[in-house]
Amino acid sequence: MSDGQKDAKSPRARPGRPSTKPQPPTYTVEVLAKGLDVLDALRSSGEEMRLSEIARASGLDVSTTFRLLRTFEQRGYLLRDAQTRKYRLCLGYRSYRIGYAQLSSDQWFSRKVTQGLLDAAGKHRAELIVADNHQDPDKAIENARWLLTQNLDFVIEYNFHYRTAPILASMFAKARIPTMAIDIPQPEAIFFGVNNYEVGWMGGEALAEFAQREWGGRIDRILLLELTDAGRAPQSRVIGTLAGLEHRLPGVNTRRVIHRNSKGNETGGYMATQRVLRSLGPRERLAIAAANDEGARGAIRAVRENRREKYTAILAQGWGPDPALDEELGREGTPLIGAVAYFPENYGAAILPVVLRYLNGRRVPPSVYTVHTLITNQMSKRGEP
Repeated sequence: MSDGQKDAKSPRARPGRPSTKPQPPTYTVEVLAKGLDVLDALRSSGEEMRLSEIARASGLDVSTTFRLLRTFEQRGYLLRDAQTRKYRLCLGYRSYRIGYAQLSSDQWFSRKVTQGLLDAAGKHRAELIVADNHQDPDKAIENARWLLTQNLDFVIEYNFHYRTAPILASMFAKARIPTMAIDIPQPEAIFFGVNNYEVGWMGGEALAEFAQREWGGRIDRILLLELTDAGRAPQSRVIGTLAGLEHRLPGVNTRRVIHRNSKGNETGGYMATQRVLRSLGPRERLAIAAANDEGARGAIRAVRENRREKYTAILAQGWGPDPALDEELGREGTPLIGAVAYFPENYGAAILPVVLRYLNGRRVPPSVYTVHTLITNQMSKRGEP
């Protein structure tokens, strides 16, 4: 066949016949455009999606969509849940540096929160820069200064002292770095933690029910081991405790309430409880609501040293569950009747998506509450959320 014959049969030899196939715009990489359509479908949804849903939303066939998804998954831009078979964007991948000032590496609860955040950061491909406040206000400020030098997109603060919170807020606001505060509120920061009033109510009801069941409804004194340095948020736990007690036990004399600062540690809880125990008659019934694990451990030690287990009921209202208290809860004759558990190991999985949604320009609520559950020594199975 001659060159002229080839040209005669070629479509280009028929200038009057238009092409029926749409041509991509000049310099466009078609497969890349399809990949971006897939990512846009996931980004627009804001939720996890199945293969068929992504294909439909992006206008691609299932086979092409599958190959693109697998490529993105292998490169770390997407994650696929093996159980639900749904895909989600790895928000923050190679983009976000998040600072985290942990409460104290010496506390079991704080270590669990930190590990959960590290796990969540790895899962979402975000970089987490960790500092340790050591439950010290001066150290928290020092750490904030250091975090400001780390080119961060966001900061998560776990600071125990409410008087320090405005200082930290001002520092980050001047640097235009958005923040989240765990458990203790901070001005202009997203709050993550428990609903303190509901926690108190739950604990107060548990103490009242114990008194009805074991003491014929009699409570002579009520000791509240508070976290004075933490400010008003944990204080609403105290209000809730008294409200829960009165709701379940209307005849209880809440005027015989003793307020003591446990200072958030075991020694503080021990010393405060010791002083109160010395003022009681030998058969007076004492109900204790401890604001955190450490204060509860100190109270238990003081009660045991004074051999007052029979006349004391302790309710921990800031439980992990702490392994030591979990073991204590299973002991025969323990004064620890129960605890409101927060499960700090789950904090990170809840916090990181909120932070990343904020950084990606999506609306987030001003307060995000974690779950809390009442665990009692009457339960045969403990530690489940």
